[in-house]
Amino acid sequence: MKKIGSYVVISVLFLLILVWGTSRLADHYVLSRWHTDDSAVVIIEKVLGIKSDSGGQDEDWESERVTLRILYRNGLKEGTAEELEIVRLKDSRLLLMEGEEYLLLYDVFDDGTVQYSISDRYRLPAVVGFIMFACGMLAIIAGKSGIKALAGLFLSLLFLLGWFVPRLASGYPPVPFAIFTVAFISLITVVFVVRKKELWPIPCIGAVGGALGASVTGWVMVRLWQLTGLESDSAALLSSTSPDMSLQGLLLAAVMVGAIGAVLDVAVSVTSSMSELYEYDPCIPLKRLWKAGLNVGRDVLGSMINTLILAYLGSSLPFVVLIATEGADFIGLLNDPHIAQEILRSVSGTVGLLLTIPVTAAAGTWWIRYCCCPENKEPRDGLAD
Repeated sequence: MKKIGSYVVISVLFLLILVWGTSRLADHYVLSRWHTDDSAVVIIEKVLGIKSDSGGQDEDWESERVTLRILYRNGLKEGTAEELEIVRLKDSRLLLMEGEEYLLLYDVFDDGTVQYSISDRYRLPAVVGFIMFACGMLAIIAGKSGIKALAGLFLSLLFLLGWFVPRLASGYPPVPFAIFTVAFISLITVVFVVRKKELWPIPCIGAVGGALGASVTGWVMVRLWQLTGLESDSAALLSSTSPDMSLQGLLLAAVMVGAIGAVLDVAVSVTSSMSELYEYDPCIPLKRLWKAGLNVGRDVLGSMINTLILAYLGSSLPFVVLIATEGADFIGLLNDPHIAQEILRSVSGTVGLLLTIPVTAAAGTWWIRYCCCPENKEPRDGLAD
């Protein structure tokens, strides 16, 4: 017990040092490659004064001028301090705290005057540090399994951001590429999570089958509900910049990619249970193996549906609250296109989960029957339980 405690303490101390070093490296990397002429990272040394600058404007857009003494961390003025005046909205939620780092923007007008503004906190080193801390704690607590899960996650994100998203931005059809992406990410995850190589095809088949079921369900709902894919502000902006892009296809691709995690969880759980049963009794009847897969899938399904639907609801919660504050009733909420899009994601993902269970159970039964059975201990085809 003492040995385990010492290991944990030493590991956490080492992790904290690693987190600090990683955040500093990220900070140095960003600042060394910051070559814009209209922005800089600054430290607010002192807030010297604040005065109103209404100028007859509407109260909702009333501005104020804040005098600051700042220290430049990069750019031509790196290392120098300066007093300047910024302009911002009076009801800005961004607190200007002394000793903290911010992003400073400056606009040069035709007459040569310069207007300064603080756009946001400079939080990238802290973000990198917290990500490193979370990954390190997972590795410490889960050990080798946690490290493998992280490796699979990073490879999946690399594939999504480095291959899938650029292809969509270039105008490739979203749905076929989403199917390929689901298959590839499923394979990556299964390779790192499932220990037995001979079982890798089973959860991959189940996950792809579930994602395809989600896609087909989503396509039917899009057609029947006449959704355009323009229901969100980001989609409308994307349509204005890339008018040839299929937003309906992008919506279906989002449904499939969003359901990958849940369907993989179900597929791996069903596969693992069937594998354990087969190891315990290599002569188990195929019908019993099939039933076991379905039963485990049903047990996992409840929590996975909650996870999927609540995740979609949580991501759109500010918009739902906004509609509710306008006095919309329950019927109005259901008919709203933004809410309908989230319902589409939830229902399609749920159908994908439902289909993942029998597809994985069938694939597992077939694969174990023809590919995993030793010649002298072949499962019985009989219907006996």
